[in-house]
Amino acid sequence: MTPVRAAIAALSILVLSAVASAQNPVPTALPTGSATVAEIKGDVKIMAPQGNEIPAQRGTELTAETHINTTKGSVLLDLADGSQVLVKPNSDVVLKAPDQDKGYWFELLLGKINAKVQKRLGNAPSFRMGTPTAVITVRGTRFSVDVDKKEHTYVEVYEGLVEVAGLFHGAPVMVRPGYSTGVAPNHDPEPPRGLENREMDNRWNPGGAPGGHGEDEHDTRPGTRQPPSSPSPGSPEHDPHDD
Repeated sequence: MTPVRAAIAALSILVLSAVASAQNPVPTALPTGSATVAEIKGDVKIMAPQGNEIPAQRGTELTAETHINTTKGSVLLDLADGSQVLVKPNSDVVLKAPDQDKGYWFELLLGKINAKVQKRLGNAPSFRMGTPTAVITVRGTRFSVDVDKKEHTYVEVYEGLVEVAGLFHGAPVMVRPGYSTGVAPNHDPEPPRGLENREMDNRWNPGGAPGGHGEDEHDTRPGTRQPPSSPSPGSPEHDPHDD
């Protein structure tokens, strides 16, 4: 082969390789602590770590320390580990980097989230999240977490096991499917209670009605520390539209 033909052949290979790469891009993994907006409905405000507002739209990639505030909207997030978190209306959430600080994937400051956590295999670290009064640790499960305006935390488990601990040094509780627990400010978690006749569903409905309790009439649920004379309910009460 002459030098000219060899050069042409080499150039042709480079062009074909470039075309193939463009047609079959190599998927890139999300950085640890980041998330992608998978679905969004209604009024949602997203603030970057630097303080500037980010357009709330599907496909937007969010980094750790991004602040998400929903009013009459909701947002479904795909996390870097394959887990999904549905942030319900009237909620305040901050994305976190699990390889830093407390090891959280995110913090729920107010409102409600539904989570479907990717199962951990072998020695992979557990999934952890925080609220103003609790630390929730799982290795693959479906559950919901609700924080009301008085900073009471409520956890319901639909699949798998969830460890719920207070912010002190008391023993955590293990919550299995069909049970819930509550954590009041400055207290350890209450013993798990059955959900009784409630449907154990994941409730993946980004357009659902507002979540988050924060009302005095709900103070009979776990985490509210009712006095002994108060009736002891069998399960937490939620807005029926939130189901």
